[in-house]
Amino acid sequence: MYTINKYFTGIIGQHSPVMLLSLALEQNKIAPAYLFTSLVAGVGKTKTANYFAQAITAGNNLDILHIKPDNSELTSTIRVEQISQIIDFLSTRGSGSNKVIIIEDADKLNATAANKLLKTLEEPRTGTFILTTSQPQKLLPTITSRCQIVTFTRLKDEEVISVLKEQQIDLPPELLPISLGSPGQAIQNFSMFSNIPSEVIKQLETPPGNLLTALQLSNQISSWGSEVQLWLLNYLEKLWWNGSPDTSILAKFSQARKQFSSYVNQKSVWDSLFIT
Repeated sequence: MYTINKYFTGIIGQHSPVMLLSLALEQNKIAPAYLFTSLVAGVGKTKTANYFAQAITAGNNLDILHIKPDNSELTSTIRVEQISQIIDFLSTRGSGSNKVIIIEDADKLNATAANKLLKTLEEPRTGTFILTTSQPQKLLPTITSRCQIVTFTRLKDEEVISVLKEQQIDLPPELLPISLGSPGQAIQNFSMFSNIPSEVIKQLETPPGNLLTALQLSNQISSWGSEVQLWLLNYLEKLWWNGSPDTSILAKFSQARKQFSSYVNQKSVWDSLFIT
């Protein structure tokens, strides 16, 4: 019977990954590279990676290097220069015997960076790599094959609520079903929900019942940013579908999303959704 390592006491849910990593620490059998993966983002991969790195390095942050996608360009990518940074980091003497490199959203590696990382993983170096991703299919298979896979799952509803309570977030119950077992997604949903006027949320509990209300709501919503509008589409689809499981509702929302992606006039999209 193995016990959970003290560094993981702050992790809610994810029993299997935590036990696997605790066992590796207890037996001093740390793999050269790990791939923390999940089907949805925001389920605790990065938080667990940070705790695991702390355990490996005995809490010495100087021996931990964090690599994240560079958002300074039009696309979010991990560049080859950042892999060079890893090589430099590993070549210098650390304060302890172990170094850890955490690469967040490793699926964002561009082609050149991915190939350079592969070569780095193939070379014997003193350091442990932890890659995280919620889109493992985008990684080079040769990179994946050099990592021990640690699979993270969706959290139970009560676990999501528990994570949010730690952050003093009281999640409205209607947001839980669209959070997909992901505290990260739940936080994003809460942020979006909080930015929408409460009177609009109230009016949209069911489809607008008359033409004037529909047009007023369409005018108001179409003036908001596209990100908020797309989030509201997803929220209303789940809300209205739960209230009346009519397949025509799903078809209407599917069409609305296609129109958004095709840059159709946003007011026309909402007019069509609310009036027809």
